[in-house]
Amino acid sequence: MGADLGCGKVLGESIQCPFHNWQYGADGHCTLIPNLDKIPPRARQVAYPTVERHGYVFFFNGREPLFPLPFFFDEAPETFVAGKIFSYVTDCTWFVNAAHGFDTQHFDAVHDRKLVAPPKIDCPTPFARRNSYRAEVLARTFLDKLLRMFAGPMVDISITNWGGTFVLITGDFDRAHSRFLIATQPLEGGKTLCEGIVFAPRMHNPIARSLLEPITLALRRWFTHGYLQDEANRLLGTRYNPAAFISNDQDMIDYYNWVAALPQEVGTVKPAAQLTTPAKFAQITSHN
Repeated sequence: MGADLGCGKVLGESIQCPFHNWQYGADGHCTLIPNLDKIPPRARQVAYPTVERHGYVFFFNGREPLFPLPFFFDEAPETFVAGKIFSYVTDCTWFVNAAHGFDTQHFDAVHDRKLVAPPKIDCPTPFARRNSYRAEVLARTFLDKLLRMFAGPMVDISITNWGGTFVLITGDFDRAHSRFLIATQPLEGGKTLCEGIVFAPRMHNPIARSLLEPITLALRRWFTHGYLQDEANRLLGTRYNPAAFISNDQDMIDYYNWVAALPQEVGTVKPAAQLTTPAKFAQITSHN
């Protein structure tokens, strides 16, 4: 009847519903209905694939994962520690929010980053689209002035979008390295909830691990959250409008074509021109 299982109880390997005390196993099937011997086949929930990493539980929004839980290329999760989650809301849809990573014109205006060479965009896997570029930190804001002073004036950045809603960002400065992820979730009214986690290299010394790791993660979290929140504050009411695109927007146009062509289920890869009914394409075109 629509009760929130998140308000229920975990009993052994089952979740007990807070409304009628029905219990559901990890596969979604109902395992117990009080005072009923035979459980009807319809008594089941959708079960989503999950992975536990760095103390967090990640789930894939589908019955079967189309790709493994991503991490930074050529880096192992166990060599990093994760900070506490931070969050902010953007006044745009999830696909417009992700398109910012391929909108090279806004890097200077919004992020205060001056590209020193054309960006390199590739697809290292069918479900990942990556933008890599080198930029100068222009230090127009207080945070950026601190960043330029302590980390360096130049940075190599990579933004890898997985499946449209999961983004991994790396920033390599002369004297510092930044790693964080952003997971996005659609909200009502065309807005997007963005939840981020920063990472830092795991320290091997037990004393340093207990004293310095929390401080390092807190500083990284403060810088990263402030940087992204500033972007969200500057970009209000951003909407998808293909009629406004110009030739300089080709990288962003290519992103929209890529995300529209992503498969909805296992084995359903189709070219963008044929995607006239799946949900993702319908969401994108609804703002024409």
